[in-house]
Amino acid sequence: MTRWFFSSLFFLSLAQKKYLSYTSERFRRNHVQVKQGDTLEPREHLATLFQAVRARSRPLVIEFTGTPTSGKTTLINGLDSIFRHNGFRVRRPQEGAEVFRNTSRKTPLYNILTGAYGVTNVVQAVGTKDADIVLLDRALFDAFAWALFWAARGKLSPAECDAFQSFVTMRELASCVDLGLFVLCDAEEAMRRAAKDAPSAYNDRKEGGYTNPETITLLLGIFGEACRTLHEEGHPVVAIDTTTLPKEAMFDAALRELCSRFAPVS
Repeated sequence: MTRWFFSSLFFLSLAQKKYLSYTSERFRRNHVQVKQGDTLEPREHLATLFQAVRARSRPLVIEFTGTPTSGKTTLINGLDSIFRHNGFRVRRPQEGAEVFRNTSRKTPLYNILTGAYGVTNVVQAVGTKDADIVLLDRALFDAFAWALFWAARGKLSPAECDAFQSFVTMRELASCVDLGLFVLCDAEEAMRRAAKDAPSAYNDRKEGGYTNPETITLLLGIFGEACRTLHEEGHPVVAIDTTTLPKEAMFDAALRELCSRFAPVS
């Protein structure tokens, strides 16, 4: 599997433009984009989704990845609560970032480590007998995107990046993930959220720090390109732009995608 890699910020800025165009079209095609005040129905179809999931031979496995302060954790928490309150048995493994919180994030080794942990969670997820849905906070598709980041920074060669991406998206593994949700947010709004949640994060400009406008913009381009590439290769991924979405609309956007894919209403 051959892929092109970005070697400069110029090409990454082009990738960001591709992301904006791609996600806009993807939202229109799948009705994922939600505006505040819209009339939404996905929660009305949770009973249908429940029946569809219970009829499966294994749990529904959903991976969440995305850029810093995009609302990924908020989305996972919200869906976890919604599912559990509607009778779903939910399994939610601890995020790799928490497991390896004392590991330096200044080299690709950190994301190789969290990627390997994600592989373990994916394999264990499909064998889970006591859950209807497994929510994975970063796993295969997250590792795929971070490989692009380190290649762009010159810390992975194109061959190394390709080898790692090929491993985490190999058929036996990737087929275990039923949906990958890329949760994205523009840099300005992400910084506003970071400042609100933890003022000190606003000055996170040290090496290895990701919560700053320049790095978030870089990551937005990379994650958008990763989502586009994975989609074109046939993987079940979709981007949700949370920049203008309140929490409830974020939850409904994700539920709408899930219901349309796994419990379509005729």
